[in-house]
Amino acid sequence: MENSYIWTINGCEFEIDMEEADTVERYLSALKILENSQNIETKIGSEKIRAYCRIFREFYDAFLGDGTSEKLFAGINDNSRKYDEIFESLLDIISRQRAESEGRMSKISQRYAPKRR
Repeated sequence: MENSYIWTINGCEFEIDMEEADTVERYLSALKILENSQNIETKIGSEKIRAYCRIFREFYDAFLGDGTSEKLFAGINDNSRKYDEIFESLLDIISRQRAESEGRMSKISQRYAPKRR
């Protein structure tokens, strides 16, 4: 069975446990970096792409620790599509964990809920 807490991407592995409070705090804090990136809209062309990718690198360093983006994006040029694909992969593991958590709690509730007559 695949460990749903390990995110494997571009030859790197990261433990992502969205049921752990510290992880969620770091994730929410890092999301603010993405949310506060409105100045990208004022840039044009390659400048906009470089700023977009820089913000994602800042996001990953804030979420998973300093130096993460260097490992994660090693050999990847500033390319918004590739950065989007990596972010989508992260969101996928977070979504799967949420579904597993909800399913586990639903099974527990069904197993131990009082039976109706």
